[in-house]
Amino acid sequence: MQKAVTVLWILGGLLGVAGSDVRADELRLGLPLDCTLGDTCFVQNYVDHDPSSGWQDYHCGHMTYDGHDGTDFRLQSMAAVNAGVAVLAAAPGRVLRIRDGVADALLGSPDDKPPPGEDCGNGVIIDHGDGWQTQYCHMHKDSILVKPGDTVQRGQAIGSVGASGATAFPHLHLSVRHNGVVIDPFAPDLALDACSVTPGRTLFDTQGQDYSYRNHVVLNFGFTDGPVTAPDIENDTIAQHPIAATSAYLVAYVRAIGLTAGDVQNFAIIGPDGEPVISHKYPALDRDKAQNFVFIGWKKPAQGWKPGTYAALYTIDDTAGRRFAKWFYLQM
Repeated sequence: MQKAVTVLWILGGLLGVAGSDVRADELRLGLPLDCTLGDTCFVQNYVDHDPSSGWQDYHCGHMTYDGHDGTDFRLQSMAAVNAGVAVLAAAPGRVLRIRDGVADALLGSPDDKPPPGEDCGNGVIIDHGDGWQTQYCHMHKDSILVKPGDTVQRGQAIGSVGASGATAFPHLHLSVRHNGVVIDPFAPDLALDACSVTPGRTLFDTQGQDYSYRNHVVLNFGFTDGPVTAPDIENDTIAQHPIAATSAYLVAYVRAIGLTAGDVQNFAIIGPDGEPVISHKYPALDRDKAQNFVFIGWKKPAQGWKPGTYAALYTIDDTAGRRFAKWFYLQM
Protein backbone atom coordinates (compact mmCIF):
# COMPACT_ATOMS: atom_id res chain seq x y z
CA MET A 1 0.00 0.00 0.00
CA GLN A 2 1.48 3.32 -1.05
CA LYS A 3 2.10 6.10 1.48
CA ALA A 4 0.10 8.74 -0.40
CA VAL A 5 -3.07 6.68 -0.41
CA THR A 6 -2.71 5.86 3.28
CA VAL A 7 -2.21 9.50 4.24
CA LEU A 8 -5.27 10.57 2.26
CA TRP A 9 -7.43 7.99 3.99
CA ILE A 10 -6.24 9.00 7.46
CA LEU A 11 -6.72 12.75 7.12
CA GLY A 12 -10.16 12.63 8.70
CA GLY A 13 -8.79 10.65 11.63
CA LEU A 14 -6.09 13.21 12.34
CA LEU A 15 -8.77 15.72 13.27
CA GLY A 16 -10.40 13.42 15.84
CA VAL A 17 -10.48 13.95 19.57
CA ALA A 18 -8.03 11.97 21.71
CA GLY A 19 -9.68 8.91 23.13
CA SER A 20 -7.42 7.94 26.05
CA ASP A 21 -5.04 9.39 28.61
CA VAL A 22 -2.01 7.45 27.34
CA ARG A 23 1.07 9.69 27.41
CA ALA A 24 3.41 9.66 24.42
CA ASP A 25 6.29 8.21 26.43
CA GLU A 26 4.02 5.47 27.79
CA LEU A 27 2.68 4.12 24.48
CA ARG A 28 3.39 0.43 24.23
CA LEU A 29 2.11 -1.84 21.48
CA GLY A 30 1.01 -5.43 21.52
CA LEU A 31 1.16 -7.67 18.44
CA PRO A 32 -1.77 -6.48 16.29
CA LEU A 33 -2.96 -9.93 15.29
CA ASP A 34 -3.61 -13.23 17.02
CA CYS A 35 -0.62 -15.28 15.89
CA THR A 36 2.93 -16.26 16.83
CA LEU A 37 5.69 -14.30 15.10
CA GLY A 38 8.08 -16.58 13.25
CA ASP A 39 5.63 -19.47 13.31
CA THR A 40 2.12 -18.63 12.11
CA CYS A 41 2.81 -15.04 10.99
CA PHE A 42 5.82 -13.16 9.69
CA VAL A 43 6.91 -9.61 8.87
CA GLN A 44 7.10 -9.29 5.09
CA ASN A 45 7.77 -5.53 4.87
CA TYR A 46 8.98 -2.95 7.37
CA VAL A 47 8.79 0.87 7.18
CA ASP A 48 10.92 2.38 4.40
CA HIS A 49 13.90 4.30 5.84
CA ASP A 50 15.16 5.62 2.50
CA PRO A 51 13.70 9.01 1.52
CA SER A 52 14.96 8.62 -2.05
CA SER A 53 13.45 6.43 -4.76
CA GLY A 54 15.28 3.48 -3.25
CA TRP A 55 14.23 1.52 -0.17
CA GLN A 56 15.81 0.34 3.06
CA ASP A 57 14.38 -1.05 6.28
CA TYR A 58 15.39 0.01 9.79
CA HIS A 59 17.92 -2.85 9.98
CA CYS A 60 19.73 -1.64 6.81
CA GLY A 61 18.18 -4.47 4.82
CA HIS A 62 15.68 -4.42 1.98
CA MET A 63 12.55 -5.95 3.49
CA THR A 64 10.41 -2.98 2.43
CA TYR A 65 9.63 -1.01 -0.71
CA ASP A 66 9.73 2.64 -1.73
CA GLY A 67 7.39 4.77 0.35
CA HIS A 68 6.10 1.93 2.54
CA ASP A 69 4.73 3.61 5.67
CA GLY A 70 3.94 0.67 7.94
CA THR A 71 4.65 -2.92 8.90
CA ASP A 72 3.15 -5.85 6.99
CA PHE A 73 2.37 -8.84 9.21
CA ARG A 74 1.65 -11.61 6.73
CA LEU A 75 -0.04 -15.00 7.05
CA GLN A 76 1.27 -18.13 5.37
CA SER A 77 -1.57 -18.45 2.86
CA MET A 78 -5.19 -17.61 2.12
CA ALA A 79 -6.13 -20.78 4.01
CA ALA A 80 -5.26 -18.93 7.23
CA VAL A 81 -7.48 -16.02 6.15
CA ASN A 82 -10.36 -18.40 5.53
CA ALA A 83 -9.81 -20.07 8.91
CA GLY A 84 -9.91 -16.62 10.57
CA VAL A 85 -7.09 -14.77 12.32
CA ALA A 86 -8.17 -11.91 14.58
CA VAL A 87 -6.80 -8.37 14.21
CA LEU A 88 -6.17 -6.91 17.68
CA ALA A 89 -6.01 -3.33 18.89
CA ALA A 90 -2.31 -2.70 19.47
CA ALA A 91 -2.98 -0.26 22.34
CA PRO A 92 -6.00 1.15 24.21
CA GLY A 93 -7.79 4.02 22.56
CA ARG A 94 -10.85 5.28 20.72
CA VAL A 95 -11.96 4.23 17.24
CA LEU A 96 -11.96 7.20 14.88
CA ARG A 97 -12.82 5.71 11.54
CA ILE A 98 -13.57 2.38 9.83
CA ARG A 99 -14.14 1.04 6.35
CA ASP A 100 -15.72 -2.32 5.51
CA GLY A 101 -17.25 -4.01 2.49
CA VAL A 102 -14.20 -4.05 0.18
CA ALA A 103 -13.72 -7.46 -1.47
CA ASP A 104 -10.75 -9.70 -0.64
CA ALA A 105 -8.86 -10.13 -3.92
CA LEU A 106 -5.10 -10.59 -4.26
CA LEU A 107 -3.34 -8.59 -6.96
CA GLY A 108 -3.26 -10.69 -10.10
CA SER A 109 -6.68 -12.23 -9.48
CA PRO A 110 -9.69 -11.28 -11.67
CA ASP A 111 -11.13 -8.87 -9.06
CA ASP A 112 -7.90 -7.26 -7.90
CA LYS A 113 -8.76 -3.61 -8.63
CA PRO A 114 -9.97 -1.81 -5.47
CA PRO A 115 -12.05 1.35 -5.97
CA PRO A 116 -10.04 4.59 -6.19
CA GLY A 117 -8.79 5.68 -2.79
CA GLU A 118 -9.40 2.25 -1.22
CA ASP A 119 -5.95 0.69 -1.56
CA CYS A 120 -5.99 0.18 2.23
CA GLY A 121 -9.07 -2.00 1.80
CA ASN A 122 -11.11 -2.61 4.92
CA GLY A 123 -9.55 -0.91 7.92
CA VAL A 124 -9.69 0.82 11.27
CA ILE A 125 -8.03 3.94 12.71
CA ILE A 126 -7.58 4.17 16.49
CA ASP A 127 -6.54 7.28 18.45
CA HIS A 128 -4.41 6.60 21.55
CA GLY A 129 -4.06 10.13 22.87
CA ASP A 130 -1.15 12.59 22.84
CA GLY A 131 -1.09 12.58 19.05
CA TRP A 132 -0.59 8.80 18.67
CA GLN A 133 -2.68 6.83 16.18
CA THR A 134 -2.58 3.37 14.65
CA GLN A 135 -4.12 2.30 11.34
CA TYR A 136 -5.00 -1.28 10.35
CA CYS A 137 -5.42 -2.16 6.65
CA HIS A 138 -6.39 -5.07 4.32
CA MET A 139 -8.82 -6.60 6.80
CA HIS A 140 -11.28 -9.31 5.79
CA LYS A 141 -14.55 -8.15 4.22
CA ASP A 142 -17.45 -7.84 6.70
CA SER A 143 -15.20 -8.72 9.64
CA ILE A 144 -14.87 -5.36 11.43
CA LEU A 145 -16.27 -5.53 14.96
CA VAL A 146 -16.00 -1.87 16.06
CA LYS A 147 -17.51 1.47 15.06
CA PRO A 148 -16.38 5.09 15.36
CA GLY A 149 -16.51 6.28 18.96
CA ASP A 150 -15.96 2.85 20.50
CA THR A 151 -13.35 2.56 23.24
CA VAL A 152 -11.05 -0.43 22.79
CA GLN A 153 -8.50 -2.12 24.99
CA ARG A 154 -5.12 -3.48 23.96
CA GLY A 155 -5.54 -7.00 22.60
CA GLN A 156 -9.25 -6.56 21.85
CA ALA A 157 -10.39 -8.12 18.58
CA ILE A 158 -11.43 -5.46 16.06
CA GLY A 159 -11.84 -7.72 13.01
CA SER A 160 -9.83 -10.32 11.10
CA VAL A 161 -6.90 -10.43 8.68
CA GLY A 162 -7.77 -10.43 4.99
CA ALA A 163 -6.58 -9.46 1.53
CA SER A 164 -8.75 -6.44 0.70
CA GLY A 165 -7.49 -3.38 -1.13
CA ALA A 166 -4.19 -3.37 -3.04
CA THR A 167 -2.22 -6.36 -1.76
CA ALA A 168 -0.39 -9.31 -3.27
CA PHE A 169 -0.50 -11.49 -0.15
CA PRO A 170 -2.76 -11.93 2.91
CA HIS A 171 -1.62 -9.63 5.68
CA LEU A 172 -2.32 -6.84 8.13
CA HIS A 173 -0.65 -3.51 7.36
CA LEU A 174 -0.08 -1.55 10.60
CA SER A 175 0.85 2.13 10.44
CA VAL A 176 1.88 4.08 13.56
CA ARG A 177 1.85 7.89 13.59
CA HIS A 178 2.63 10.58 16.14
CA ASN A 179 1.18 14.01 15.35
CA GLY A 180 0.69 12.85 11.79
CA VAL A 181 4.32 11.73 11.33
CA VAL A 182 5.09 8.09 10.47
CA ILE A 183 6.91 6.25 13.29
CA ASP A 184 8.62 2.90 12.76
CA PRO A 185 7.48 0.85 15.77
CA PHE A 186 10.55 -1.38 15.46
CA ALA A 187 12.90 1.62 15.70
CA PRO A 188 11.06 4.70 17.03
CA ASP A 189 14.30 6.54 17.84
CA LEU A 190 15.65 6.24 14.28
CA ALA A 191 14.95 8.94 11.72
CA LEU A 192 13.33 7.73 8.49
CA ASP A 193 16.56 8.52 6.64
CA ALA A 194 18.71 6.31 8.89
CA CYS A 195 19.16 2.62 9.71
CA SER A 196 21.09 0.51 12.20
CA VAL A 197 21.63 -3.16 12.99
CA THR A 198 21.44 -2.13 16.67
CA PRO A 199 18.48 0.29 16.60
CA GLY A 200 17.73 0.20 20.32
CA ARG A 201 14.24 0.15 21.78
CA THR A 202 11.00 -0.84 20.10
CA LEU A 203 7.43 0.29 20.77
CA PHE A 204 6.34 -3.34 20.99
CA ASP A 205 5.95 -5.07 24.32
CA THR A 206 8.13 -8.08 23.55
CA GLN A 207 6.73 -10.29 26.28
CA GLY A 208 5.59 -13.58 24.74
CA GLN A 209 6.73 -12.74 21.18
CA ASP A 210 10.06 -12.61 19.37
CA TYR A 211 10.32 -9.36 17.40
CA SER A 212 13.84 -10.07 16.14
CA TYR A 213 14.61 -8.89 12.61
CA ARG A 214 14.26 -11.83 10.24
CA ASN A 215 15.13 -12.32 6.60
CA HIS A 216 15.81 -15.54 4.64
CA VAL A 217 12.63 -16.99 6.12
CA VAL A 218 11.09 -20.23 4.82
CA LEU A 219 7.38 -19.52 4.72
CA ASN A 220 5.87 -22.62 3.05
CA PHE A 221 7.30 -26.06 2.34
CA GLY A 222 6.20 -29.62 1.69
CA PHE A 223 5.78 -32.45 -0.79
CA THR A 224 3.24 -32.90 -3.55
CA ASP A 225 2.70 -35.10 -6.61
CA GLY A 226 3.32 -32.63 -9.45
CA PRO A 227 4.52 -29.17 -10.55
CA VAL A 228 3.77 -26.25 -8.22
CA THR A 229 2.70 -22.68 -9.03
CA ALA A 230 2.64 -19.53 -6.88
CA PRO A 231 -1.21 -19.56 -6.76
CA ASP A 232 -1.08 -23.19 -5.58
CA ILE A 233 0.93 -22.07 -2.57
CA GLU A 234 -1.02 -18.87 -1.88
CA ASN A 235 -4.40 -20.60 -2.13
CA ASP A 236 -3.17 -23.76 -0.40
CA THR A 237 -4.46 -26.04 -3.20
CA ILE A 238 -1.35 -28.21 -2.84
CA ALA A 239 -3.07 -29.99 0.03
CA GLN A 240 -5.42 -31.47 -2.57
CA HIS A 241 -2.51 -33.38 -4.13
CA PRO A 242 -0.84 -35.49 -1.43
CA ILE A 243 1.94 -37.96 -2.19
CA ALA A 244 1.06 -41.67 -2.22
CA ALA A 245 2.94 -44.83 -3.14
CA THR A 246 1.13 -44.75 -6.48
CA SER A 247 2.06 -41.12 -7.30
CA ALA A 248 3.82 -40.66 -10.62
CA TYR A 249 6.04 -37.87 -9.28
CA LEU A 250 7.67 -36.86 -6.02
CA VAL A 251 7.97 -33.06 -5.78
CA ALA A 252 9.35 -30.91 -2.95
CA TYR A 253 8.66 -27.17 -2.81
CA VAL A 254 9.68 -24.16 -0.75
CA ARG A 255 8.56 -20.54 -0.67
CA ALA A 256 10.90 -18.13 1.14
CA ILE A 257 10.73 -14.41 1.90
CA GLY A 258 13.43 -11.81 2.44
CA LEU A 259 16.06 -13.13 0.03
CA THR A 260 18.90 -10.84 -1.05
CA ALA A 261 20.99 -10.32 -4.17
CA GLY A 262 23.81 -12.87 -4.37
CA ASP A 263 22.01 -15.56 -2.38
CA VAL A 264 22.61 -19.09 -3.69
CA GLN A 265 19.85 -21.65 -3.15
CA ASN A 266 20.36 -25.42 -3.07
CA PHE A 267 17.59 -28.00 -2.99
CA ALA A 268 17.76 -31.78 -2.69
CA ILE A 269 15.51 -34.77 -2.07
CA ILE A 270 17.23 -37.61 -0.24
CA GLY A 271 15.88 -41.14 -0.40
CA PRO A 272 15.42 -43.70 2.40
CA ASP A 273 18.89 -45.11 1.71
CA GLY A 274 20.50 -41.73 2.39
CA GLU A 275 21.35 -41.08 -1.25
CA PRO A 276 20.11 -37.99 -3.11
CA VAL A 277 17.18 -38.72 -5.40
CA ILE A 278 17.66 -35.34 -7.07
CA SER A 279 19.52 -32.14 -6.23
CA HIS A 280 19.88 -28.72 -7.80
CA LYS A 281 22.00 -25.63 -7.24
CA TYR A 282 20.38 -22.41 -8.44
CA PRO A 283 22.27 -19.43 -9.87
CA ALA A 284 22.98 -16.58 -7.47
CA LEU A 285 20.05 -14.18 -7.28
CA ASP A 286 20.58 -11.11 -9.42
CA ARG A 287 18.44 -8.93 -7.14
CA ASP A 288 16.61 -8.92 -3.82
CA LYS A 289 13.45 -11.05 -3.72
CA ALA A 290 10.55 -10.16 -1.45
CA GLN A 291 9.43 -13.75 -1.94
CA ASN A 292 10.65 -16.60 -4.09
CA PHE A 293 9.55 -20.18 -4.59
CA VAL A 294 11.34 -23.19 -6.05
CA PHE A 295 10.49 -26.84 -6.51
CA ILE A 296 12.30 -29.99 -7.62
CA GLY A 297 10.88 -33.37 -8.53
CA TRP A 298 11.56 -36.87 -9.73
CA LYS A 299 9.56 -39.33 -11.80
CA LYS A 300 8.62 -42.61 -10.14
CA PRO A 301 11.19 -45.28 -11.04
CA ALA A 302 10.08 -48.45 -12.81
CA GLN A 303 10.41 -50.45 -9.60
CA GLY A 304 8.28 -47.91 -7.69
CA TRP A 305 9.12 -45.72 -4.75
CA LYS A 306 11.29 -47.27 -2.06
CA PRO A 307 9.38 -47.43 1.22
CA GLY A 308 10.78 -45.37 4.07
CA THR A 309 11.52 -41.74 4.93
CA TYR A 310 12.35 -39.19 2.25
CA ALA A 311 14.03 -35.95 3.32
CA ALA A 312 14.19 -32.60 1.58
CA LEU A 313 16.97 -30.13 2.33
CA TYR A 314 16.71 -26.51 1.19
CA THR A 315 19.59 -24.13 1.91
CA ILE A 316 20.42 -20.48 1.23
CA ASP A 317 24.04 -19.31 1.26
CA ASP A 318 24.32 -15.52 1.44
CA THR A 319 27.19 -13.26 0.47
CA ALA A 320 28.27 -12.92 4.12
CA GLY A 321 28.99 -16.65 4.31
CA ARG A 322 25.93 -17.54 6.36
CA ARG A 323 23.85 -20.62 5.60
CA PHE A 324 20.11 -20.87 6.24
CA ALA A 325 18.76 -24.43 6.12
CA LYS A 326 15.37 -26.12 6.22
CA TRP A 327 14.84 -29.89 6.48
CA PHE A 328 11.43 -31.56 6.04
CA TYR A 329 10.36 -35.18 5.69
CA LEU A 330 7.90 -37.56 4.04
CA GLN A 331 7.07 -41.12 5.04
CA MET A 332 6.34 -43.39 2.06
